Amino acid sequence: MAKYICNGAQCKCTLGTEDGTLEVKSQTKIFIQDKLMATENEKTFVFPNFTSCKIQNPPIPCQPAIEAPWSSTKNNVLQSEHKGLLEASTAFCTFGQGEISIIDSKQTQTKNVIFGDYSSEPKEISKVYAKVRTLETYNGEFGFDWVDVDPETMEIQKIQGVPFEKVEYFYKKGNTAQDLGNIIPIGEDKPGAIKAIQKNYGLINFDNHFEMPFVLLKPGEPVTLSLEVFFEGESQDDYISITGDEYYSFKIDGEEERKDENDKTTKKKIVANEQLQLTIKCSKESLDKKYFFLHTGAKGPREIGGLNMMKNKVLKLKFRVIALVSNEGNPNEKAKALFKKFKNAGIKEYLNNNSLNQAGYAVEIENFEAMDASKVDDYFYAFDKEDWTRKKYFASIIKQKPDVDPVTGNCRIESWDPIKKECNKKPVITEVIVDDQKDLGLPDKANEMDEITISEYKKKLRNKGKPFNEGGIIILSDFESSDEKTGAYSRTSPLNHYALIVYSTNTNNKDTYSHEIGHMLGLPHLFYDSKEKEEYKVARENILGNGLPVNNPDGTKNEKFIPPIETKILKLQSETNKIYSLTTIIGKKSTLIEKITKTNIYFQYKTSYYTRLKTNVEREYKGQPGSTIVAGTGKNTQTKDQYLSVCKNEIDKNTSYLQENTSTLQILNSIHTDKIQLHKYKINLKASDYSLVLIETKKYYYSVIDQIHSNYLLFKQGSTKNIMDYHNSRLVYFHNQIKIMRDDIENY
Repeated sequence: MAKYICNGAQCKCTLGTEDGTLEVKSQTKIFIQDKLMATENEKTFVFPNFTSCKIQNPPIPCQPAIEAPWSSTKNNVLQSEHKGLLEASTAFCTFGQGEISIIDSKQTQTKNVIFGDYSSEPKEISKVYAKVRTLETYNGEFGFDWVDVDPETMEIQKIQGVPFEKVEYFYKKGNTAQDLGNIIPIGEDKPGAIKAIQKNYGLINFDNHFEMPFVLLKPGEPVTLSLEVFFEGESQDDYISITGDEYYSFKIDGEEERKDENDKTTKKKIVANEQLQLTIKCSKESLDKKYFFLHTGAKGPREIGGLNMMKNKVLKLKFRVIALVSNEGNPNEKAKALFKKFKNAGIKEYLNNNSLNQAGYAVEIENFEAMDASKVDDYFYAFDKEDWTRKKYFASIIKQKPDVDPVTGNCRIESWDPIKKECNKKPVITEVIVDDQKDLGLPDKANEMDEITISEYKKKLRNKGKPFNEGGIIILSDFESSDEKTGAYSRTSPLNHYALIVYSTNTNNKDTYSHEIGHMLGLPHLFYDSKEKEEYKVARENILGNGLPVNNPDGTKNEKFIPPIETKILKLQSETNKIYSLTTIIGKKSTLIEKITKTNIYFQYKTSYYTRLKTNVEREYKGQPGSTIVAGTGKNTQTKDQYLSVCKNEIDKNTSYLQENTSTLQILNSIHTDKIQLHKYKINLKASDYSLVLIETKKYYYSVIDQIHSNYLLFKQGSTKNIMDYHNSRLVYFHNQIKIMRDDIENY
């Protein structure tokens, strides 16, 4: 195994006349045996350095000048992000152009790295570290996130219990603030992925095991964790301790007696192979805080691990639960049946005690008690089946379903497959809510049933004089989704979207709610599937351009060419009154209505202007068809007929623009949501107004990029127990997900 480089290492320079001695100046905390460990940032050699430099003849006094970091360093060993030097490491002297290398590392024994200012290696306990984990009974009662690292090799083994090999992609940051970076496969830059993990988890990796899991505990709550102390050597009077404060108190099982009631330190003598427990109690709200375990032994106290306690101010999340039912029969009873299923499944308790509590959220169901009332008319929307069928919101389709007895709900004996151990399916006519019209064999057009339902529900309340404008909405449907793969859905954008819809197939499925609320609070999926890849590709190309040539080889316009969006905006801002006719545009409904209306005023002015010119010419040159007149239409001189033709063309063109825009305004006014989305209609905009819509479009594409970047690690689908994965057991959030969810409240 390659040796590390210590203070006093002997070096040589290709232009030096004598060997030199390295002096470690870059750090003062890490020692090998009793010598400071060198990092890639070392620049100092003990005078007379390499004595003389042969850059000139005769040689001149050596003056080493090292500007760039050393090469061939220890890539997975970091101390404040500085890599460790190895025997193969080299540096380049910019003064004399010589290459400096190591000839004696001064590591005299098997490496034994020590944190702290020690003068010699301890004789009793040498390596020691503390490891904190959840108990086997953990069920999402608090936020907890950690990384497993091999204490010998410092290789990352698992992230929150998931093997490192299950990570497929990672977000590699750009070199500048303007550089978007990219999502790349782990195989393209494994050291980069490791560095991203180290930075994200605050790992101190310098050949000593030191870990600090992330914990989020709401005020007033206690938690018990497992605590193990690993060490080499023989324990004599060695202790582990951790000190609390006004925010958190700590107690190690079997602790030493404390000095008095004001003593905030829990202390326990270290015993080999002893399984300990650590109890943490949160007294009040706190910002991010770090707490360290100390080992006290022959060489004094040293930090051997710790805890990252996350900002834990309780954030309130208020919902109203409503039912989506049909108006046939008794809608009130159908709504009550849905509410009963929701309450009996314990969804509210689960959200507060086993999922969203991990991010410090307290979920309030505004109408929780009202669900038990005999009349729940204020809490459902009953749609007309005929009306919704006509609008393609509702349909009867054939689905393949298990052949079960309708009374018992058990599989029919003749349909049971003993080999596959499952019930065979049969075609069943099923009434469904249509999320996407392609499910009916129609063009690909999503209905966005959440927005439609909420809009109709709020209209119903306004008609009753009971408007609802506070908090989010959970929609329970007593019908299935037209898409067999969809049991529920919500959205990460727009930022002010706080709604989710849950279909009859998933009403009792608890982690469906935490998964969809995760989306609602800004979390994308934890995996990188074709849908995410395409969204990311489109967003990047629209921000940066796709790099294709403007023209085809034959000189014709390349329709696939996409310029950077900033280039398009600058071009439009310089064109002012040029008209762009568009069939596809991204923007908010309100923004488009505003810009179309503003542009229409311009079209009205142009129509009026040319109508006035046409009338004047017809009046002044009546009966003079061949007259030459001074042009007011852009030409110097024209005949009367030419002049009138230009006026007519301008009137027709601007009238057509107005008609197309008016038709589009009618469509826009019928849309239920004001989120930034893709619109496909004929729109005519002045360049100056189009540029303002593109600025909004740019924000949208950046939000898509940010959402995918927020998962700096992307795992194989179904490989984790993360709530934003697809898995049978979704239990936990990562700490970076917790931060995103907490930050989202600012937009709530």
